[in-house]
Amino acid sequence: MQIDPFGLYGFQIGVIIIAIMITISGMVLGIGYALDDRKIKEFGRSEIYQSVISGVLLGSFLLLFANGGAVSSLVNAVTLSNGTSFSCQAMMQNNAALCFASNYLNGPKQYTFMNRSYDSLMTISTGFLASLVALNSVLGILAGIKISLVIVSLSFAGVMQPFLNEIQYAISALIAIMVGISIESSLLSFVALTATTLVLPIGLLLRTFYPTRKLGGFFIALSIGMYVVFPLSYLFDAMMVSQYNVGSSQANLSEITFSAQSAKNQYIGTVGTNTLESTGTLSAITNSVSSLSSSISNMLDPLFNTISGLIIQVFVLPIFNLVVTGISIREFAGVFGSEAYFGKFRIL
Repeated sequence: MQIDPFGLYGFQIGVIIIAIMITISGMVLGIGYALDDRKIKEFGRSEIYQSVISGVLLGSFLLLFANGGAVSSLVNAVTLSNGTSFSCQAMMQNNAALCFASNYLNGPKQYTFMNRSYDSLMTISTGFLASLVALNSVLGILAGIKISLVIVSLSFAGVMQPFLNEIQYAISALIAIMVGISIESSLLSFVALTATTLVLPIGLLLRTFYPTRKLGGFFIALSIGMYVVFPLSYLFDAMMVSQYNVGSSQANLSEITFSAQSAKNQYIGTVGTNTLESTGTLSAITNSVSSLSSSISNMLDPLFNTISGLIIQVFVLPIFNLVVTGISIREFAGVFGSEAYFGKFRIL
């Protein structure tokens, strides 16, 4: 388990750089006194103060972000309250909020939140997609069946085609949702691997040098926003949607798929050579098609409600998360003597 938040050599390099800058600043201050130049003396004195501040920040962040530090303990305490439990990847073990966000999006097992068990968004999307693909395949076969009588010919294409269009639209939406989940999961993995082991030490080192001081302050703020605020925002998302059960219609969808499969087998066995002489059998088949159509129609509204809920969780709420994270980065950057400029989004 990682204890040092600065990686393998980040802390040692930081100490060396700060020591070098204190030495150089002391030499500049000495030159200022030797030349009796007020500007050089003020510059040297200011750089000594900034180097000392950088040293304090280096030690403080080591204590705050190390395993068991104040920030890690606070984040873990907030995340694990209210009966929350989940599995955790090794690279996220120091940050329970990152672990929770990963399980919320793409966890392979169920997680517990507020004493209730949930599947990850990826598991839910994958289950619906598999069921819809199977149903789409079966209905496509049914749409191609034709029953020929002596006088008329009956086809199921006109009945099934509207449902096929709706189901194909739902499949496209679920594929987009799964792509969004994968992107967000990759972003969380990137944060876990780089926020405190790369971005934070780079920020502390850049802040030590006079020309890059503001850039260093921005990197420090960026690491805090990525490591603390961004994963905690997913905890807030889960609270907002905790009462919304997105998996409620999946069992119904599986039953309809099974019914459609049974009907397909019945029709193919009955039709044979596409010639039907028994009007009683024809009536039974049309009644079965009508019943199946009614079941599919009743299933579509809950299905699209579920997809709408997934869209909100995968696309809408993450925008809120990014806005909150951006605001936090801007505020933290101001604390560390830098600026976070977002171009057209400077309203943040």
